[in-house]
Amino acid sequence: MPCGGANRVSPVANYDVVVVGAGPGGAESARTAAAAGLRTLVLEEHPAVGIPSHCTGKLSFHAFEEFDVPRALAHTAVSAAALYSPGGTVVRVRRSTVDSYAVDRVAFDQWVARRAQEAGAELVTGVRVTEAARVNGTVTVRGARAGRTFEARARVLIDAEGSAPRLLGMLGIAIPRRHALGLQYQIRGVRGVEQDTPEMFFGEDVAPGFFAWLMPVGNDTCRVGLAVDPRRTARAPVWYLEQLLTRHPAMRGRMAGAVVERKVGGRIPLLTGRAPAGTDGVFVVGDAAGMVKATSGGGIYYALTAGRIAGRAAGRYVGGDTSATAAYEREWRGRIGREVAFTAFGRRAINRMTDRELDAIMRAIAESPRVLAAIAGAGDTQFQSRLFGPLLRGLSATAVRRPTLAPLVLKALMSGMFTRM
Repeated sequence: MPCGGANRVSPVANYDVVVVGAGPGGAESARTAAAAGLRTLVLEEHPAVGIPSHCTGKLSFHAFEEFDVPRALAHTAVSAAALYSPGGTVVRVRRSTVDSYAVDRVAFDQWVARRAQEAGAELVTGVRVTEAARVNGTVTVRGARAGRTFEARARVLIDAEGSAPRLLGMLGIAIPRRHALGLQYQIRGVRGVEQDTPEMFFGEDVAPGFFAWLMPVGNDTCRVGLAVDPRRTARAPVWYLEQLLTRHPAMRGRMAGAVVERKVGGRIPLLTGRAPAGTDGVFVVGDAAGMVKATSGGGIYYALTAGRIAGRAAGRYVGGDTSATAAYEREWRGRIGREVAFTAFGRRAINRMTDRELDAIMRAIAESPRVLAAIAGAGDTQFQSRLFGPLLRGLSATAVRRPTLAPLVLKALMSGMFTRM
């Protein structure tokens, strides 16, 4: 079936599983549940899956391997990175293998949705779900489609609404979070692009509370964007993005004659505390659960992983195993919980540093072959916690020759552990 809304819901509005949201997490949970023989319905708010896209589309090689993602969906392969400090130092890192790929996010989302349909899930687009309630051991969702009231019931609800879920509070689920505000342009005609090297830009004048990025997606076309913490600035992301493009020393000359082809914006959910991602008969996945790398805002792999776990847990719950909710919590945290927590630690640590302090640390990294080798050897943008030990050992060794570095490293550690997001 197509992913654009030509399909229609069955006259019988009773299901084993209803999934709200047809993004990667929702579609993968639906595919897993349907493949297990559960009658599964996916409700997507927009008329077509994947449109509009709100994502840079950087997807780790782990996702390609674990979820059999076709390489044809990839624009470019990423094996390096260039990080610009507030003071202009450039940290360049290169791995010997591919770390991730920049994908066509619309095509990717539609591919995941098609897999769910092929497994037997029903997909209905153009449904805005506005209510959810537990009734006699089932979950009922209500909304509107084409001006008409829509209602469906199921034993299990999988909430994959994205970064701004509406239903959780109605179901008694409170996941503490705040949001960074993001904006991205797709730009054609960018000069000096290294296809395997995304670039990141840091500093309070660049993107307060977060960072800016340039992601190559083929030839001279790039996705350039940033996010800001609204608690740290009253200015909108567009102001900072225009400043980056026209005034940043590493960008302004490369943008002469470039053309903006597309603009997208969105919110990046950042967890501010620990809370269960669901309750009896309800499983929350992906951005709706705050399963996002707070260092970068990425979350596609986490959504796919949690979606698969939720689909399996739904099968156990429908089969009468009420411990499936707790099992879902244990399993997703066992797979990706450490990374969600570690990247939150990293975001807190970075955000407590002044530009001068961050510049000093990045300069020490750029000038230390040992630290660069540690990053190249242990760095994995999907599993960032693996870098912690090698990076800390490398910085500690460097601090012996740079006495001013030690208190900065200690401050970062203490900030990551004891401050709030």
